[in-house]
Amino acid sequence: MSRGFLLFTLVSFLVTPYVTAQVNLTYPSNVPDGVVYVDDNYFGISWELQVVNLIMGNSPDAIPVPLQNYLKNVRARMSNPLRMRIGGNSLDNSYYVPTQVPMINGTVDNVNYTPITYGPIFLDTIVRLGDIIGGSQWDVGLGLIHVADGNNTVNLAVTAAQKLGNRLDAFLLGNEPDLYSSHGLRPGQANYTVQNYIDDYANILGQIHSIPELVNVPMGGPTICCFWDLYTLLTNGYLGAFRAYLKYLTIQHYPQNNCFNTTPTFDLGYFTNHANVVGLSTWNIQGVQVAQQAGLNVSMSEFNSVSCGGYPGVSNTFGALLWTIDYVLQLASLGYTSAYIHTREPGVTYNLFDPPAANLDQNTPGWTTGAPYHSLLFVTEALHSAAGGMAVVDVQAPSPTTAANSVAAYALYPTPNPSIARMPPTRFVIINYAANGPLNFTFNQNNTGVYPTTGGIMSIGTVTVKQLTAASLTTNANITWAGQVVDGGGNMQGAVTNTTVTGCGGATGCTISVPGPGAVVVYLDGPDSSISNAPSTAGPNGADPSASETSTDEVPAASFDPGYLNGKARHRFSGKLELGWTCTIWAIGTFFFFSSWSGW
Repeated sequence: MSRGFLLFTLVSFLVTPYVTAQVNLTYPSNVPDGVVYVDDNYFGISWELQVVNLIMGNSPDAIPVPLQNYLKNVRARMSNPLRMRIGGNSLDNSYYVPTQVPMINGTVDNVNYTPITYGPIFLDTIVRLGDIIGGSQWDVGLGLIHVADGNNTVNLAVTAAQKLGNRLDAFLLGNEPDLYSSHGLRPGQANYTVQNYIDDYANILGQIHSIPELVNVPMGGPTICCFWDLYTLLTNGYLGAFRAYLKYLTIQHYPQNNCFNTTPTFDLGYFTNHANVVGLSTWNIQGVQVAQQAGLNVSMSEFNSVSCGGYPGVSNTFGALLWTIDYVLQLASLGYTSAYIHTREPGVTYNLFDPPAANLDQNTPGWTTGAPYHSLLFVTEALHSAAGGMAVVDVQAPSPTTAANSVAAYALYPTPNPSIARMPPTRFVIINYAANGPLNFTFNQNNTGVYPTTGGIMSIGTVTVKQLTAASLTTNANITWAGQVVDGGGNMQGAVTNTTVTGCGGATGCTISVPGPGAVVVYLDGPDSSISNAPSTAGPNGADPSASETSTDEVPAASFDPGYLNGKARHRFSGKLELGWTCTIWAIGTFFFFSSWSGW
C-alpha cells in the first residue's frame, strides 16, 4: 500500500523561548483494505422511552417547534433519513397497552427500569416527528424482561411495524441483558447466563415470527453493555442461532457512571485525551470483529459521556463535545456502521437539548442547547455525501509535548466512482483538545504524487475549512459551528463562515488554523452545496405545511427488504493509489484509564 505523509513541526511555547521538535506522520494514500464505509446518517439519537413525552409532546399535534428545528438542522446535513432509536431500560421493563390513550403513564425518575405503561400514540408521534423533519428511520426496542408475557412484546411489534412501515430500521430485542441478574430482574434465578439469554431471545423471536407479516422484520441484538464478553456470547450459540434474522449486532457502552450519586473516577481530563478514546473504542473488539466477519452491521446503539444522566462539569462541556466527535469517528474507523448518542428527561446533564420549565408552553423559545448537540452537526456535515458513504481512518496525529494526546486527526475517503476506482482522502477532521492556543498547519504539494483528476488539493490547490469553537473546554456557552450558534428555538443564527484557503498545491503551501480548544473539517473537495440550514418551522401546532400528512399511515411490514440478511447495507473497498501529501503543523503549546458502565 502506498502511503502519503504529513510532516508535523510542533512548537511549544513556555516561559522560555520555544523549542522545535519535528516528527513524521504517515497516513494511507488510498482506502486501506477492509475499511467499512459509513453513510452520512451514521450518527443518530437514542431516546429513553420513559420520558419521550416530556421532550416530544403528548401527541403528533403537540411536537414542540424548537425540537423540530433542532432535528431539522441535523437532517438538513445528510442525504439519508435521520437515525433514531427509542428504548432503554425503561422500555425493557414496561408494558405496551393498545387501548391506552395517554402516551405515557407512570413516574419519571432517575432509577433504572422504572416501569411505565405506554399507548400507540407514542408511535404516531415519532412517525409524525420524522416526517416533519424530512425523513427518519427508527430502531425500536422490544422488551425481554417479562419473557413470560411475550404477547405484550408481540403486540408492540405488530403495531410498530404497521405504523412505521419502511421507517422501521430494526427491532432491538432486550436491553442490557448482562445486567438482569445484578439488577434483580430474574428473581429466583441465581445467575442469568448467556444460555438463559439465548433461550429467552429464541422464545420471543419465535413468537414474533409466528405473525406472517413479521417474518422478515429486521432484528438487532444482543445490546449488552458491561459484564458479558461479546466474543463468548457470539461463538457460544448466539450467532449460530440468530445470524439469519439479524440486521444489526448491537452493543452499548459508557466510559463511567453516575448511577449511585458518587463522584465519577474520571474528570474532564480523561475525555480530552485521544489515547483514552482509542482504548475505550476497543471494548469487546474481538466480538465486534467476529460480527463483521459474519457480514453484520455493528451498531453502538447507546452511549454518552457518563451513564445515568451525565455529570456536571464533564458531560455539559465543550470538552465532552470534542470527545463525542472523536469517539464516534473512532468507532467508524473500527467498522461500526451506526452510533447513537443518548438523551433523556429535561435537566439531565448530558442532554442534547432541554425544554424550558415543565409548566411553560413547549412551543415557545427558551430551550437550552447542550454542548453534545453540536457533535451531531459537525460529524454529519463532515460525513455528508450524496454519492455513497465515507471511510474513516485515524491517522494517529502526534501532539505537542506540553499536551500529550491532545490532538486527534481522521482522514475521510469517499466511495469510489466509476471514473476513479481508487480514491485518496478528500477531507480531514482535526481535533485540538489543548486549551492554550491554536494549532496552525501548512499543506503543500508532494511532487511525486499521482494526482486525482476530479479536484482536491493536488489539482486545484484550494481547501475549505469549517471551525468548531468555544472559549474553553469547560464552557457550554457560545459554541459556534462555521460561525453560527444555535438559539433557544433550535435555529441556527448568524452567517455561515467558511474559510477558503488557496495555494495549498504549490511549493510553499498554505496555512490552516485549528482553534485551541476546537475542531475543524478540512474539505479538499469542497463542502457539498446541497447542505443548508433548515428553515424555522411554521404552521399551527408547529406543523410544517409541506411535511407529509401520512404520519399514521399503516404500511405493511411485508415491505421490508430481507436483503439486509446478506449484509447488503455494509460495503467495503480495497484499492491502491499513489498519492502523497505534506502538512507542516505549528502548534502552540492531559492520561487516564477507562472503565465500563451501562446506564441510561
